[in-house]
Amino acid sequence: MSVKPLCADRRAVVLQPRLFSGMPDGVHEIEHAEAKAFIERWHYSQRMPTGKNLLFGWFVGGELYAVADYGIGVNPYQAAFLQTKTGMPVCDDSLLELKRLCRTEPRRDDCPLTAFLSACHVLLSGRGFRFVVSFSDPNHGHRGGIYRAANFVHMGVTNPEFHCADERGNIRHRRFAFRYARRNDVTVGAARIRLCLTRVQTLPKDRWFYVIDPRLRRKFLKDRGVTP
Repeated sequence: MSVKPLCADRRAVVLQPRLFSGMPDGVHEIEHAEAKAFIERWHYSQRMPTGKNLLFGWFVGGELYAVADYGIGVNPYQAAFLQTKTGMPVCDDSLLELKRLCRTEPRRDDCPLTAFLSACHVLLSGRGFRFVVSFSDPNHGHRGGIYRAANFVHMGVTNPEFHCADERGNIRHRRFAFRYARRNDVTVGAARIRLCLTRVQTLPKDRWFYVIDPRLRRKFLKDRGVTP
């Protein structure tokens, strides 16, 4: 008789959040230091988002396998925009942005990230959050496959942004030059010259929306003609 792996069952993944290391298998809230080290190693950006974040880790076989970082996005009008776009009662207190999602390599086929996200959403629901927004960045080869598989709904694209590219063609966020300018009391244009950066326009990002609340989710999908 074969035993089904713990991580293959979404219901078995959800455990109560705790704030300490050495966790048993399952999904737990984790500390900032743990998440930061993991994200800087495994996420393509290699950067930990600033601000207040809710951080969840998926422990498999006694090791941290995946991390999700939820928090308040940089766009202060995001909730109002989504309320208008979706017809849902989205507000600042009910919405979180999934800022980072990453896992170790190699991938475990018995531990899909869709199960991890499902467990995270159960924990977020217990804290009163009802909506999640996230973005996939085609500039880094991401088209939102994980969000589509996790039943997020595509809600259009963002406007193109202007960032910076270094001499090797690596994209640096526009804030990199802005912060340098502020620290050194120079214009942003002068900062780009000193840093050997070129202003470039990036591709629009895809916007993905998920309704955590089951009742609202059924209404949202029905209004869009989607079968739950």
